[in-house]
Formats: sequence, C-alpha cells, structure tokens
Amino acid sequence: MKDLAPRLLLVENAVTQSLSVGRLLESCGFVVEVARSAELALENLDSWLPAVVVTDLDLPGMTGEQMARQLRLNLTTRALPIIMLTDGHQPDMERQALLAGIDACIPRSADARFLVFRIHALLRGSFAPRAVMKEPFRRPTIAVATGAGGVLMSWLPADAGETGRSEATPPVVTLLRGEGMKVLPLDGPDLASPELWLCTVDCAIIDLTCPLFDGLSLCAMLDARRADTSVSGEAPLRLLAFTDAAECRDGSAATAYAAGADDIVDSSIGAEFLLLRVRALLRRKALLEETRRSEVERLAREAAMEGARAKTVLAEALEQANDELASTNRKLIDAQTRLVQSAKMASLGELVAGIAHEFNNPLAFVLAHEDTVSRTLERALMALDAGQVTEAHAMLEKSRDRLGASSIGLGRMRDLVSSLRRFSRLDQGAFDDVNMPEAINTVLALLTPKLEDKISVSCNFQAPPVLRCQMALVHQVVMNVISNAADAFTIPEEGRAGDPFHIRQRDPGPPQIRITTAVEPPDLSHPDNTAGYYVITISDNGPGVPPLMRERVFEPFFTTKPVGEGTGLGLATAYGVVKAHHGTIDVTESPEGGACFTISVPLLPHPFPARDTTDSHPTEAHHEHV
Repeated sequence: MKDLAPRLLLVENAVTQSLSVGRLLESCGFVVEVARSAELALENLDSWLPAVVVTDLDLPGMTGEQMARQLRLNLTTRALPIIMLTDGHQPDMERQALLAGIDACIPRSADARFLVFRIHALLRGSFAPRAVMKEPFRRPTIAVATGAGGVLMSWLPADAGETGRSEATPPVVTLLRGEGMKVLPLDGPDLASPELWLCTVDCAIIDLTCPLFDGLSLCAMLDARRADTSVSGEAPLRLLAFTDAAECRDGSAATAYAAGADDIVDSSIGAEFLLLRVRALLRRKALLEETRRSEVERLAREAAMEGARAKTVLAEALEQANDELASTNRKLIDAQTRLVQSAKMASLGELVAGIAHEFNNPLAFVLAHEDTVSRTLERALMALDAGQVTEAHAMLEKSRDRLGASSIGLGRMRDLVSSLRRFSRLDQGAFDDVNMPEAINTVLALLTPKLEDKISVSCNFQAPPVLRCQMALVHQVVMNVISNAADAFTIPEEGRAGDPFHIRQRDPGPPQIRITTAVEPPDLSHPDNTAGYYVITISDNGPGVPPLMRERVFEPFFTTKPVGEGTGLGLATAYGVVKAHHGTIDVTESPEGGACFTISVPLLPHPFPARDTTDSHPTEAHHEHV
C-alpha cells in the first residue's frame, strides 16, 4: 500500500521544522522526501516526480518563488501543485508567490489538519505521477553573447542590489543564475560553431553593442540555424537582443526584429523587468513545444485511427474478396460439372447413335420372324384340328427354326445391353478388382459402330487379368484414347490443313490399333511402396501427334479437331483419372509411325483408399476427344 501513497517533496532548510512537518505528513499516509535547498529539489526531479511540492519561502540560494517559476516553465512540472509555508499572513508576499505560480500559501502556525486538507484538495482530480518521468526535468539554459566593450558586459541596473556587484562575471549572468537558470557564456569558438550548443539552449541574449562580433549577423545566423534544426515536438530557441538605450530610441529595433530577434531590450531596463522578459520568452517556447507535441500526438492518433480504419476496410475487402472468390469457385465448379456433363451427353449421343444402328438390324430381324412364327403357329393349330399331324409337325419345326434365328438377334441385343450396364458403372469412384480384358472388350464392343470393319484392333494381354482400380480407368481413359485413334483415321486430310502442328500422314497401310497390357517391376531407386506398375499401351498407325503438340494434348479445351467436332475435354479427363491412381499417361510416336499412349498405374500391396478424383479433373463419363 505504501507504493500507492502520494509522494511529497518537502523543501525545507530548517532541520527541526522539516522533521516535524515530515512526520505530520507521514502520519497522514503520505510518503515524504526532504530536500535542503531548491537546487537539490530540482535535481531530484530528474529521477522522480512528486505528487505535491511543499516548500519554504526562504531557502539558501534560490528562493521558493524562484523555484516555483522554474517548475512552471517546464512542461513536465507545469501542473505540479506547489504549497508554500510562510511565517504568517503577509498579503504582499502571498501576492508575489501566487504570481510566481505557487498554488497556496499556508502559515506554519496553522492547524496541521488544514495543511492535509489543502494537499488533498490540490490532488483532487489529478493523475498519479509516473514513477519514471517521460522526460527528465531540465532547468532553462540561457546563452549570453557579450564581451569587452559591450553594454551588456557592464550593465548594472539600479534595482539589481547585491546580485550584480560581482566583478568576476557579467551582472546579467549572476542575475540569471540567481533565478535558478543555467547560463552559458558564449565566446569566440562558441559563436563560430553554434551547432555544438544550439539544441541545448532555450534562450540566447545577444549584445548588439559588442564590438567583438556583429550582433545583427549573429541574430540572422542563429535564426536560420534554428529553423533548420527545428524538429517535431521541439520549439527553437528564443532570441533576445540587447542594445543601447540611445540606439533603440533612434529606431534600430526594426533592424533587429528583421534579423530574427524575438524581443529587444535596452540598457535602461531594470533587473526584475529583464527577468520578466526572459521568463516570457521561455514561457512562449514552452507553449510552442506543448502545442507542437500536442499536434504531433494528434497526428499520430489520427494516423493510428486511419491505419485502423484502413485495416478494417482491408479486412472487410479481403473478406468480401474471399466470399466472392468462394462464390466464383462454386460457380466455376458448377460450370465445369455442367460442361463435362454436356460433353458426356454429347459423347453418349454419338455412342448411342451407333448402338441404335446395332440394335436396329437384330430387332427388325426378330420382329419379322415374330410375324412369320405367329402365322405359322396358327396354320399348325388349324392343321392339328383337321387331323393333319404331319403338316402341323412340319410347321412347328419351321417355327422352331425361326425362333432359333430370332434368339441370335436377341442375344446380340442382350450383349449390347450388358455392355452398357457395365459401362454405366464408370461414375463410381470406389476402387475394385476389375477384370481388365473383359473391361477392355466391353469398351471395344461399345465402339464397334465407330471402328466398323475398316479399323482392325488387336489385343495382347500379357499382364494378370485382375487390377484393383476404378472402372473409369478403362471405361473412360482407355475408351477416350481408342476413340481418338479411331477419329484420327476418319478426319479428312483437308480438315488438318489449318493446323500448324500437322505432319502429313505417309502411307502406313490399313488402319490398325494395338492394345497391350504388361507389368513392369518397381523402380528401386525411388521406393514408393509399390509392387510394380500395370502398363496399358495403345498405339496406332495413324497420323500421330506432332512433338510440339504432345505437351498440350492433356490441357482442358485444347483440340485439333474441326470446329464443332470436339470439346477438348476427353484427354484432360483421362489425365485426371490417371492422376487419381497416382499414375502417369504419356504420348509418344508408335513404331508404326502413329501415336502411342502409355498408361502406367502402380500396383500397390494394399488396396487404394476411395478417393474423389474431381480435385484434379472430373471423372464423369464423356467421350468427346481431342
């Protein structure tokens, strides 16, 4: 709790008196620090700031009034409450004390409780002082530029009393030091190097009458330097010009003001009045510093608020951008899904057109035989009714033969339907054991209308028949590649004339497509927990894929087919399906001079986990090919 008690600074020369007052204040809950002089009290302010200063009027050296003036000229101690202890009620003395900045005068003979109540009243509404001051207390520093032959060097006003009687130093220096100010006498080297002391001086008194230097030029030079060295939060030093009374009356004041002087006094001024003028300049400097620092703090607060607002706006814009990006991403996914579905339906339409042709012939055959069998059965029934058993038996045998022929057509339709049912499973993303030869034959059966009898297909299944994979690996990847190979044979040569990548086809012989499967051993230099690779190779003797185009055939929407005949999604979708199996798909030149697509997927010792392959490329069924 002691750390929270107000700290008081008691400035009292009399030891007995300071002890009694200090004990009284400590008994009331205050922490009291004692200083024996005003100079020691000001030095204490460099390390800590009291809540209240209680001082005596008569002190050795600097008086209590002079100390109060120093405190009021400093920004750090300007609002510090000051109580002066007096020897009784003295109106003139109290008036001077109040003019010096003292808040209250209390006689030592007053009731002790009155002193405590007065301290609490002064502390009411004030903030607790900081234990460590933001800036150390600094007494004002006055620079005096004068020398032999100057009026200021021997200036001694009538009201100076004993203060200005010393012959060792100029009277003005003694006067300022007696007021508690630091004085810096300027000599030749100092005047030549003002940058060494300019920032440490609050006010400079320049003797315009000194023959050792040009006072007006010195004022102009210091005025220019203080403008250059002024920084934010600090006011430049004040310039007080000292001139001879006769010259001032002759009108030289205008010249001094033009040279940069802030105020001018002449040799007829009294000591007290000179101190008032100096204090006025110091007060003006302190007010400018306070205004500048307040402005700097205000600008800093505004900048901080503006930065906070900018961050808020940026955060809101970022959130809005994220929402828009998420919305755009959803729209893109929906559009991609619709586009792939559209391509799927277009491919399905092309596929169904061929399958419908395959259905048409056996269906017409079955319907024709159904009508013939119906009529024959009616005639056989009539023959039986007439007792013509031999004729009825012949008619029934003929109907049996016709039904046997119809069953061949129905079997063909059954095989097509079975292939379509197996093909319909390609949208399932789960990994399963797939019979590769059977699955590839299903694809070839569905592509029979496109292959017709003009393109021969040979298969060489060297790998084990069962592969654990997605059905889309065969029904989509293999089907897209075979369909592309079939299209390459059917696109007319003039349809490729506008393709800068086109290489004219040589005469390779009859169109043919080769499909092989094999197992390659694992790459021991890159162990990836695989048991080898299942490789599917599809090659043809068509026009092939030019080298400059092989890097782009798997890009979405890239196609070399004539306008209206391809969407450029077939091989892009196949690429996504293969990547879902952690495999690769490459295109090179086949030994026959056409294209050779190599599909390689790893044989893992453990089954693949189910995985959604729509992250890389959609795996929906579509057969529109590059």
